[in-house]
Amino acid sequence: MDLPKTFPIAWLSADNPFQSYDIVHFAIKTGFCGSLTTFSSWNSEMVLMMLGADGDRGSLIFRGLLGYFIGVETALASFILGKNIAKYIHSTVNKALHQEAMETQKKRECGYYINTQLCDFERRFLSEFDMGEFEIHVNPVVVGFLARWRDSTKHHRRVGNQMLPLLTDIEYQTLVLDEDIEQELTVSAIMAKWDLDALNKWREAKRDLDIMPTVIDEGSFRVSYAFSSAAIINILLIAGVASMNYGDEYSNTYRTMFFAALLAPFGALLRWKFSNWNGKWTRYSWFPLGTFAANFIGSLISATMIGIEYKLNADQILSFWKVGTTRAVKVGFAGSLSTVSSFIQEFASFLSSQYPVQGYMYVFCSLISCGLAGAACYSLVTFNLDPVVYYQNGKGYGY
Repeated sequence: MDLPKTFPIAWLSADNPFQSYDIVHFAIKTGFCGSLTTFSSWNSEMVLMMLGADGDRGSLIFRGLLGYFIGVETALASFILGKNIAKYIHSTVNKALHQEAMETQKKRECGYYINTQLCDFERRFLSEFDMGEFEIHVNPVVVGFLARWRDSTKHHRRVGNQMLPLLTDIEYQTLVLDEDIEQELTVSAIMAKWDLDALNKWREAKRDLDIMPTVIDEGSFRVSYAFSSAAIINILLIAGVASMNYGDEYSNTYRTMFFAALLAPFGALLRWKFSNWNGKWTRYSWFPLGTFAANFIGSLISATMIGIEYKLNADQILSFWKVGTTRAVKVGFAGSLSTVSSFIQEFASFLSSQYPVQGYMYVFCSLISCGLAGAACYSLVTFNLDPVVYYQNGKGYGY
């Protein structure tokens, strides 16, 4: 998002305690957002449309293809809108960082590299931003050490300079990790005529200065509370599945929803494991193999479950444990296994990279593969069956 420094939650202030809750951030992004934006259900609806599963309308191939196009464009537009909203709120909540972002853009246009790993004071001072807000709090003599270091490295802070990686490694080791410089790096820095003595004096002096970011104890978020809450929710869902056994349309619908919610975490966890495959394809390391695998398998399962449900309806089998389980697997497990949010985020990253064509290749490969595989699974399961209307006009276990 081109912010001056890394922000887990861009629309919160830098010192907000929620910024340190990495577990919660991961749960919201991977668990909630990934499951909310299901790829498999979208793909299945397009497959059904193109195959003419609804006998009253016949095949609508063009509309199905248009549905894929609209789906991708709508999701991409929503993703961009979300980023812009986050940037606007960020500029309102973090005005100093917003001003720095504008200064950073000017510096980068001139070819300067901004080390975003450093704390606010060091990042702004070494980049020669306006330091008026800090000068009244820091001893000028102490700041002189950092100024000497900046002056000795100034010519190596431009993008493309061959010494820049060495410079960032040294500053990360000393200013971020507060560790001694490795001997190999020291020799290279001396050969480059960098003022290591000034850097070490600044490192020692800054420990007594109130310029470091506030470290929030992650222990304030109790993981045990999360597990306890999850256990209580699962118990309530199981109770809902077991108790709502009235046989009417209303109870069957909510019973199926509870059942799907029980299966959703398993799909989300499997998708998380698949994410480890991203970047692991040796020949095509740029291809998000994990996300593709999750969407592909989720689409297969979803289309297969729809076919099985058709078959059960054709045979007049309305048992909840058969029809309801089929829908729970389709909506809960397959829906949470597949994701549009990660799919679109990766697509947007490709579009903003040096190789945007890879993004289009990724999208076309995903849509064509999942569409053909879903159509094949559905056709095999429903082979020799008369077309039936998927949505039963209020009958059966409609969702």
